[in-house]
Amino acid sequence: MSQKRVDAMRVVAISLGSVDMQDKMLRGAGALAKLFWCLLREKSYLGFADAASEVRSLVRVLSWLSNLQAVNYLLNKEQPGMRDVIFLVHVLSEGVFKLADNVAFIGRKLHGNTPLFQQAAYVSRLGLFLACLAAVGVSLFDIRHSRLLGSRRKQLITLFQGVCDLLIAAAGASVAGFELSCLWSSLLTLLSSLLGCVGGFRSAAIAARHRAVNKYI
Repeated sequence: MSQKRVDAMRVVAISLGSVDMQDKMLRGAGALAKLFWCLLREKSYLGFADAASEVRSLVRVLSWLSNLQAVNYLLNKEQPGMRDVIFLVHVLSEGVFKLADNVAFIGRKLHGNTPLFQQAAYVSRLGLFLACLAAVGVSLFDIRHSRLLGSRRKQLITLFQGVCDLLIAAAGASVAGFELSCLWSSLLTLLSSLLGCVGGFRSAAIAARHRAVNKYI
């Protein structure tokens, strides 16, 4: 087996081992299926999109524990700056999103879609909106204060992805009555997921190279 193929397999293994990457790929697959449903009105596509959403909720069970670790790190950080404060809001809001989503998902499976769990689902969507809003704030802060021209392209892509996520989350939580059509929601979700997967594979490639270097040290 060639070295390039081995390296590619390592990158794929690292990517698939990441819960975040699993979520992004499931999200992209669900968005693509929903896009086909919007265009063709074939119910099987909508069923696949709903199934992908259910699997994403299952993957997210207890994932909010990682947010607690991040919050603990940020609170214990010496001399936190404005970026740290905005990022803390992002981490806290994302934790609320994950925890409320866990409650809504498990509650629906055990007791049905009662008003209590519908409210938990709404709290989850609202938490996601606040997390996306804070993520856009972090991206704007980085663009404003970064002096590294080489990273500007990556920062702009991250900002664009964040704006896509923010629009989707705002529509999901009906913030100020904001809505997106099925077509636009699916397109933005698919685009954001693709950008996220590309970034994830790049990070996995860097991690694979570091592991290979450390192996021979």
